[in-house]
Amino acid sequence: MKSALLLAAGKATRLGALRDRYAKACVPIADTTPLRRLMEQLAAAGVNRFVINLHWQAAQVRAAAAAAKSVDADLLFLEEPQLLGTGGTLLACMREFNVFPDLIVNAKLFTDVNWGALLEAPPGTLVVHPPSELASFGGLLTEPSAEGPRLAGLWPKSRAQAEETPPPPHRAAVYTGICRPSTAWLPSLEAEFPQASADGRPLCLARAGFLAYAAAGNRVRVYEHPGIWCEISTPERVAEAAAIVPSMST
Repeated sequence: MKSALLLAAGKATRLGALRDRYAKACVPIADTTPLRRLMEQLAAAGVNRFVINLHWQAAQVRAAAAAAKSVDADLLFLEEPQLLGTGGTLLACMREFNVFPDLIVNAKLFTDVNWGALLEAPPGTLVVHPPSELASFGGLLTEPSAEGPRLAGLWPKSRAQAEETPPPPHRAAVYTGICRPSTAWLPSLEAEFPQASADGRPLCLARAGFLAYAAAGNRVRVYEHPGIWCEISTPERVAEAAAIVPSMST
Protein backbone atom coordinates (compact mmCIF):
# COMPACT_ATOMS: atom_id res chain seq x y z
CA MET A 1 0.00 0.00 0.00
CA LYS A 2 1.35 3.43 -1.02
CA SER A 3 0.57 6.32 1.29
CA ALA A 4 0.73 10.11 1.18
CA LEU A 5 0.60 12.61 4.02
CA LEU A 6 -1.21 15.70 2.74
CA LEU A 7 -0.56 18.82 4.80
CA ALA A 8 -3.82 20.78 4.85
CA ALA A 9 -3.90 22.34 8.32
CA GLY A 10 -2.40 25.76 7.62
CA LYS A 11 -4.10 28.88 9.01
CA ALA A 12 -4.29 30.60 5.58
CA THR A 13 -3.38 33.92 7.18
CA ARG A 14 -2.07 35.40 3.92
CA LEU A 15 -5.11 34.53 1.81
CA GLY A 16 -6.90 37.78 2.56
CA ALA A 17 -10.69 37.70 2.22
CA LEU A 18 -10.55 34.17 0.81
CA ARG A 19 -9.55 32.92 4.25
CA ASP A 20 -13.04 33.51 5.60
CA ARG A 21 -14.45 31.06 3.07
CA TYR A 22 -11.75 28.50 2.36
CA ALA A 23 -8.85 26.46 3.62
CA LYS A 24 -5.88 26.82 1.27
CA ALA A 25 -6.36 23.23 0.15
CA CYS A 26 -9.95 23.99 -0.85
CA VAL A 27 -9.69 27.25 -2.80
CA PRO A 28 -11.64 26.60 -6.03
CA ILE A 29 -9.66 27.13 -9.21
CA ALA A 30 -10.79 26.03 -12.67
CA ASP A 31 -13.42 23.59 -11.37
CA THR A 32 -11.00 21.90 -8.99
CA THR A 33 -8.98 22.59 -5.82
CA PRO A 34 -5.40 21.82 -4.82
CA LEU A 35 -6.60 18.99 -2.58
CA ARG A 36 -8.79 17.38 -5.24
CA ARG A 37 -6.18 17.65 -7.98
CA LEU A 38 -3.44 16.23 -5.76
CA MET A 39 -5.58 13.31 -4.60
CA GLU A 40 -6.54 12.48 -8.18
CA GLN A 41 -2.92 12.65 -9.37
CA LEU A 42 -1.60 10.60 -6.48
CA ALA A 43 -4.31 7.96 -6.80
CA ALA A 44 -3.47 7.62 -10.51
CA ALA A 45 0.18 7.06 -9.50
CA GLY A 46 -0.78 4.24 -7.14
CA VAL A 47 -1.32 5.97 -3.79
CA ASN A 48 -4.21 4.28 -1.98
CA ARG A 49 -3.89 5.66 1.54
CA PHE A 50 -4.17 9.34 2.40
CA VAL A 51 -3.49 10.90 5.79
CA ILE A 52 -4.69 14.51 5.95
CA ASN A 53 -4.07 16.86 8.85
CA LEU A 54 -6.81 19.31 9.84
CA HIS A 55 -6.97 22.66 11.64
CA TRP A 56 -8.34 25.73 9.84
CA GLN A 57 -11.70 25.04 8.11
CA ALA A 58 -11.33 21.43 9.23
CA ALA A 59 -14.88 20.37 8.33
CA GLN A 60 -14.48 21.78 4.83
CA VAL A 61 -11.22 19.91 4.25
CA ARG A 62 -12.69 16.68 5.61
CA ALA A 63 -15.73 16.88 3.34
CA ALA A 64 -13.65 17.80 0.28
CA ALA A 65 -11.27 14.90 0.82
CA ALA A 66 -14.11 12.43 1.28
CA ALA A 67 -15.66 13.65 -1.98
CA ALA A 68 -12.35 13.38 -3.85
CA LYS A 69 -11.10 10.00 -2.70
CA SER A 70 -11.23 7.00 -4.98
CA VAL A 71 -13.37 4.04 -4.02
CA ASP A 72 -10.46 1.83 -2.96
CA ALA A 73 -8.45 4.47 -1.06
CA ASP A 74 -8.09 4.62 2.72
CA LEU A 75 -8.67 8.07 4.18
CA LEU A 76 -7.34 9.01 7.63
CA PHE A 77 -7.64 12.40 9.33
CA LEU A 78 -5.29 13.88 11.89
CA GLU A 79 -6.96 16.60 13.97
CA GLU A 80 -4.59 19.32 15.20
CA PRO A 81 -6.26 21.66 17.75
CA GLN A 82 -2.83 23.27 17.97
CA LEU A 83 -0.66 23.16 14.87
CA LEU A 84 2.10 20.57 15.22
CA GLY A 85 4.25 21.77 12.34
CA THR A 86 5.30 19.61 9.41
CA GLY A 87 7.70 17.56 11.51
CA GLY A 88 5.26 17.17 14.37
CA THR A 89 2.56 16.04 11.95
CA LEU A 90 4.83 13.33 10.58
CA LEU A 91 5.52 12.05 14.10
CA ALA A 92 1.80 12.16 14.93
CA CYS A 93 0.98 10.25 11.74
CA MET A 94 3.26 7.45 12.90
CA ARG A 95 2.05 7.57 16.49
CA GLU A 96 -1.68 7.58 15.76
CA PHE A 97 -1.89 5.46 12.61
CA ASN A 98 1.41 3.55 12.50
CA VAL A 99 1.93 4.99 9.01
CA PHE A 100 5.24 6.26 7.70
CA PRO A 101 4.16 7.91 4.41
CA ASP A 102 5.80 7.29 1.06
CA LEU A 103 5.24 10.95 0.19
CA ILE A 104 4.66 14.17 2.09
CA VAL A 105 2.91 16.89 0.08
CA ASN A 106 1.79 20.36 1.06
CA ALA A 107 -1.85 20.46 -0.08
CA LYS A 108 -1.82 24.10 -1.19
CA LEU A 109 -0.27 23.66 -4.61
CA PHE A 110 -0.75 22.64 -8.20
CA THR A 111 2.04 20.80 -10.01
CA ASP A 112 2.80 18.38 -12.81
CA VAL A 113 5.47 16.50 -10.87
CA ASN A 114 5.88 12.91 -12.07
CA TRP A 115 4.46 11.22 -8.97
CA GLY A 116 5.18 7.72 -10.24
CA ALA A 117 8.87 8.55 -10.67
CA LEU A 118 8.98 10.18 -7.26
CA LEU A 119 7.47 7.10 -5.64
CA GLU A 120 10.30 5.09 -7.20
CA ALA A 121 12.97 7.51 -5.95
CA PRO A 122 15.03 6.53 -2.90
CA PRO A 123 13.65 7.59 0.48
CA GLY A 124 15.18 10.86 1.58
CA THR A 125 14.48 12.78 -1.64
CA LEU A 126 13.37 16.43 -1.75
CA VAL A 127 11.67 18.09 -4.72
CA VAL A 128 12.86 21.59 -5.62
CA HIS A 129 11.68 23.99 -8.33
CA PRO A 130 14.54 25.91 -9.98
CA PRO A 131 12.26 28.25 -12.03
CA SER A 132 10.66 29.82 -8.93
CA GLU A 133 12.05 33.06 -7.52
CA LEU A 134 14.29 32.60 -4.51
CA ALA A 135 13.65 36.20 -3.48
CA SER A 136 9.96 35.33 -2.99
CA PHE A 137 10.32 31.98 -1.28
CA GLY A 138 13.89 31.35 -0.20
CA GLY A 139 15.24 27.93 -1.00
CA LEU A 140 17.59 25.07 -0.42
CA LEU A 141 21.28 25.12 -1.24
CA THR A 142 22.38 22.11 -3.26
CA GLU A 143 25.68 20.73 -4.46
CA PRO A 144 26.57 18.25 -7.20
CA SER A 145 27.64 14.70 -6.50
CA ALA A 146 28.24 11.53 -8.49
CA GLU A 147 24.70 10.40 -7.60
CA GLY A 148 23.06 13.71 -8.51
CA PRO A 149 22.29 16.89 -6.58
CA ARG A 150 22.26 16.69 -2.79
CA LEU A 151 21.22 19.05 -0.03
CA ALA A 152 23.92 21.39 1.26
CA GLY A 153 21.92 23.76 3.47
CA LEU A 154 19.39 26.58 3.52
CA TRP A 155 19.41 29.61 1.22
CA PRO A 156 17.13 32.16 2.92
CA LYS A 157 15.09 34.87 1.21
CA SER A 158 17.30 37.56 2.74
CA ARG A 159 20.32 36.31 0.84
CA ALA A 160 18.36 35.97 -2.38
CA GLN A 161 16.86 39.45 -1.99
CA ALA A 162 20.38 40.80 -1.48
CA GLU A 163 21.24 39.18 -4.83
CA GLU A 164 23.90 37.04 -3.26
CA THR A 165 25.09 34.15 -5.40
CA PRO A 166 25.66 30.66 -3.98
CA PRO A 167 29.36 29.79 -3.93
CA PRO A 168 30.49 27.48 -6.75
CA PRO A 169 29.70 24.70 -7.42
CA HIS A 170 26.53 25.17 -5.37
CA ARG A 171 23.15 26.32 -6.58
CA ALA A 172 19.87 27.12 -4.84
CA ALA A 173 16.26 26.30 -5.67
CA VAL A 174 12.87 26.69 -4.02
CA TYR A 175 11.67 23.76 -1.94
CA THR A 176 8.26 22.67 -3.21
CA GLY A 177 6.85 21.22 0.00
CA ILE A 178 7.05 17.76 -1.60
CA CYS A 179 9.35 15.00 -0.44
CA ARG A 180 9.85 11.27 -0.24
CA PRO A 181 10.75 11.10 3.45
CA SER A 182 13.30 8.87 5.12
CA THR A 183 13.10 7.20 8.51
CA ALA A 184 16.70 8.40 8.96
CA TRP A 185 15.29 11.88 9.60
CA LEU A 186 13.30 10.69 12.61
CA PRO A 187 15.96 10.74 15.35
CA SER A 188 16.55 14.48 15.02
CA LEU A 189 12.81 15.14 14.87
CA GLU A 190 12.16 13.01 17.93
CA ALA A 191 15.02 14.67 19.82
CA GLU A 192 13.60 18.14 19.13
CA PHE A 193 9.92 17.27 19.66
CA PRO A 194 9.77 17.37 23.50
CA GLN A 195 11.20 20.90 23.66
CA ALA A 196 8.99 22.09 20.81
CA SER A 197 5.95 20.68 22.60
CA ALA A 198 6.97 22.29 25.89
CA ASP A 199 7.39 25.64 24.11
CA GLY A 200 4.10 25.26 22.26
CA ARG A 201 5.78 25.75 18.90
CA PRO A 202 5.42 23.79 15.65
CA LEU A 203 8.16 21.31 14.75
CA CYS A 204 9.57 21.97 11.28
CA LEU A 205 10.33 18.97 9.07
CA ALA A 206 12.94 21.01 7.21
CA ARG A 207 14.95 22.52 10.05
CA ALA A 208 14.60 19.70 12.59
CA GLY A 209 14.47 16.92 10.03
CA PHE A 210 16.27 16.83 6.70
CA LEU A 211 18.41 19.96 7.21
CA ALA A 212 19.63 18.63 10.57
CA TYR A 213 20.30 15.26 8.98
CA ALA A 214 22.31 16.85 6.15
CA ALA A 215 24.21 19.09 8.59
CA ALA A 216 25.39 15.94 10.37
CA GLY A 217 27.16 14.90 7.17
CA ASN A 218 24.48 12.65 5.68
CA ARG A 219 23.20 12.60 2.12
CA VAL A 220 19.78 14.04 1.29
CA ARG A 221 18.92 13.66 -2.39
CA VAL A 222 17.42 16.52 -4.39
CA TYR A 223 15.07 16.04 -7.34
CA GLU A 224 14.88 19.11 -9.59
CA HIS A 225 11.43 19.62 -11.13
CA PRO A 226 11.53 22.11 -14.03
CA GLY A 227 7.80 21.98 -14.81
CA ILE A 228 4.71 23.49 -13.19
CA TRP A 229 4.65 24.30 -9.49
CA CYS A 230 2.23 26.90 -8.21
CA GLU A 231 1.40 27.33 -4.53
CA ILE A 232 -1.56 29.50 -3.52
CA SER A 233 -0.76 31.10 -0.16
CA THR A 234 -1.70 34.62 -1.30
CA PRO A 235 -4.43 36.17 -3.51
CA GLU A 236 -1.76 37.03 -6.09
CA ARG A 237 -0.67 33.40 -6.30
CA VAL A 238 -4.28 32.27 -6.52
CA ALA A 239 -4.62 34.51 -9.58
CA GLU A 240 -1.45 33.00 -11.06
CA ALA A 241 -2.81 29.52 -10.52
CA ALA A 242 -6.12 30.46 -12.17
CA ALA A 243 -4.16 31.31 -15.32
CA ILE A 244 -2.12 28.10 -15.24
CA VAL A 245 -4.39 25.31 -14.01
CA PRO A 246 -6.86 25.24 -16.95
CA SER A 247 -4.00 24.29 -19.29
CA MET A 248 -2.68 21.52 -17.06
CA SER A 249 -3.32 17.94 -18.09
CA THR A 250 -4.99 15.72 -15.53
